[in-house]
Amino acid sequence: MVNYKTEDIRVKKLAFRKEAQERIVADKFSLSVFFLCVFSILGQIGLILSSLGKLPPMIPLYYSRPWGEKMLAATYTIWILPIFAATFFVLNFFIAFFLVKDNPFLLKVLVTFALVACLASLYDVFKIVSLLV
Repeated sequence: MVNYKTEDIRVKKLAFRKEAQERIVADKFSLSVFFLCVFSILGQIGLILSSLGKLPPMIPLYYSRPWGEKMLAATYTIWILPIFAATFFVLNFFIAFFLVKDNPFLLKVLVTFALVACLASLYDVFKIVSLLV
């Protein structure tokens, strides 16, 4: 006996994935930003993993705080940067392609800010690692 309810859910999931893929591929700017963001996040992860053993126990992460001990954080907190970038990237792309799909200007703004956040985070990770290693 075939359960039509589960097949209907599978078809909807497949249609949802296909619709998302078609929207991203249709807009070349968004597609290039998508790949740049993914490579930026992967680059951050690679930088952190390659230098994790070389980093000191405390790293300067909170640059908005006064100079000194308040600026320092444990080494594992460097993972905040790629997590922030990935979260911002996923949220902006989800909002851009599923909630405001009818407004091309807002779509480009959201996608651009995702790219800015990913590249800024990559720059921060690179500067922290290069200054300390």
